[in-house]
Amino acid sequence: MTVSFHLCQPGGGASCGACCGLYNFRDHTRVALTEQLAMQTERLHRVPWEASAWQEAARELIAARRAAPMFPAVRVCPLLGFLDKDRKQVGCLGHPLVTGGTDLRDCGVYRASVCETFTCPSFGWLTDAQARLVQVACADWYLYGLVITDVEFVRGCLRLIEWELGGPAKPEVLVERPEVLAAVRKLFALKETAPRRDAKATVFGRFSRDTEGEPVPRTVDYVKLGTRAAPEDDVVLCLGYTPQDSTELMAARELVRSHVKGVARLLAG
Repeated sequence: MTVSFHLCQPGGGASCGACCGLYNFRDHTRVALTEQLAMQTERLHRVPWEASAWQEAARELIAARRAAPMFPAVRVCPLLGFLDKDRKQVGCLGHPLVTGGTDLRDCGVYRASVCETFTCPSFGWLTDAQARLVQVACADWYLYGLVITDVEFVRGCLRLIEWELGGPAKPEVLVERPEVLAAVRKLFALKETAPRRDAKATVFGRFSRDTEGEPVPRTVDYVKLGTRAAPEDDVVLCLGYTPQDSTELMAARELVRSHVKGVARLLAG
């Protein structure tokens, strides 16, 4: 199983900078990342296309960050920015397709050879139809990047829809009806809109930091919470919830369940 198209820049309003470490901060809200990208874009637009100047600018941008990366092992590249004046597409400002031929990617935190050959796990774990659904439903840089790189979240949402329907829900069918697609977007958009998540918790979706700062998968301690597993729990964890009691867990499950039911009702209607 391998996605046959380019996930980083698939078009249609979607673009992704996750492999450049875009979301690797405790505060990875849309507002915070927009400010960061705008600052990097403005700074690099004032630099001549010369390696020494870009290296200096990259060092300045790294030093000017308001917060350290959440996971130190995941590098955050200062060359990431907005590729258009309307701030609707993110990408590498040092890429030769952006500079007009000069390759300045070595001035960031990765070598250009790494950028050329790297493919995120989503390329191998999502199907073409699943990836296309995310592209169409999440046609903006912020939400698309959050969703396309979280395979368990995408799979979990589709699995819940199928359980609610009592049968298959093919991703290619979900994009055919505008009202269904809008409901799918609301479901995926919980990545951004889900309320009452612990802002102080050092978690990123399903992952938290170990003692060395490395990302480790999280699970629900059902014994501690005095409850049993439910089908929604994978999605609840992917949304970044850290329930401290059964009431919090039940509320998060109900939030997910209500959005899934909204998609299923439209599909069945």
